[in-house]
Amino acid sequence: MKTKNRTMTNALICYTIIVVAFVIIRILTSSQFHVLDSIGEVWEYVLQAVAQIGLLLFLSIFLFKWLQKAKLKDVVTFFGFKKISWKGVLYAFLLGIIVYVFNYFIASFFSAVLTSLGYKYPPSSSGDSYPFWLFLINIVSTAILPAICEETAHRGMLMRGLSELGSKKAIIISSLLFGCMHMNIGQFFYTTIIGLFLGYVTTFTDNIYPAIIIHFMNNFLSVFMSFSRANGLGVDAIFTWMSSNFSANPIAVLIFMLALLLLLAIAGRFLLRALFKETAIKQMNSLQNAVMNEVIRDSFFSEIRMLTKNAVDLGQGNQLSIEQLIKDKSDDTGYNNDISRAVYEDYVRKKPSAVSKVLVICCFVLMGIVTFMTFIWGVWL
Repeated sequence: MKTKNRTMTNALICYTIIVVAFVIIRILTSSQFHVLDSIGEVWEYVLQAVAQIGLLLFLSIFLFKWLQKAKLKDVVTFFGFKKISWKGVLYAFLLGIIVYVFNYFIASFFSAVLTSLGYKYPPSSSGDSYPFWLFLINIVSTAILPAICEETAHRGMLMRGLSELGSKKAIIISSLLFGCMHMNIGQFFYTTIIGLFLGYVTTFTDNIYPAIIIHFMNNFLSVFMSFSRANGLGVDAIFTWMSSNFSANPIAVLIFMLALLLLLAIAGRFLLRALFKETAIKQMNSLQNAVMNEVIRDSFFSEIRMLTKNAVDLGQGNQLSIEQLIKDKSDDTGYNNDISRAVYEDYVRKKPSAVSKVLVICCFVLMGIVTFMTFIWGVWL
């Protein structure tokens, strides 16, 4: 099996194992089966942390590393964990706020569609007591861990593993699987759309950190808004105003919503361009310098080979001094064969193997069945 095909297959083997484990956990923790109803709230958080860290993070990194027979540093780089400037971090945080607002409207739209089809959402606990310590726990379990672990598995291992299919197919497939991974019809649509955006950002910047930051901000703001509503902080006043006034004055609310979304879209476009300059362009400049050094060195070695041949033919020159000259020049140029290999492989597109196709189908079928069943449970149970 060729290296690229092996990479995709190994990524899908890891992901399939993760999917099977998550399906089992989802079934055991489902309220329809009452298997783990008595484990308690604390153990639910522990189970969630184990699933996130143990499966999505460590399994993605270390099992993939073992299958690839690669160094940990190479795997981390392959996943897209690359240096990012403080400006890039700031732009990603601001994009996360914009994504949250768009996500609010997208989730509300699909919520209305599902409700019209007879789906009943689980009762909300927003009116219950929401102490600050629980807020901190939810930040870790709902914002920090999913942002790091889910992005490592989906935008890191999975999307990068599928990259030989082309960036568009890799983004679409990984995003659909990301939506299915939640195994909840109420979350599938908007998580898939967010996955598409995060996949685009990761590909656009050639860096996974912006996706992690945006994912964190979206989930953090969701947790914070729930805390605000439960404790009457009034931070979500705009959303409350739109919800309460929509039936009374729908035209005014719609105009306000469209104006807000347009303004945020313009700001998002600006932030994406700025983020691209802080990530991909800097990396491209570094790669360009390395490639130029490669070209210069190739030219240098051609000249050295010619001079060496002429010197030997004429019986002139000291072979040792010539070899030392080559070594000195080599140290100066910093030539790296991996650069040309990486540039070449980025443009190579291959068809997936039969094993890869089967694994993708299995993942979709397993999670798709559970996701569809959540719709059935929400309608008839």
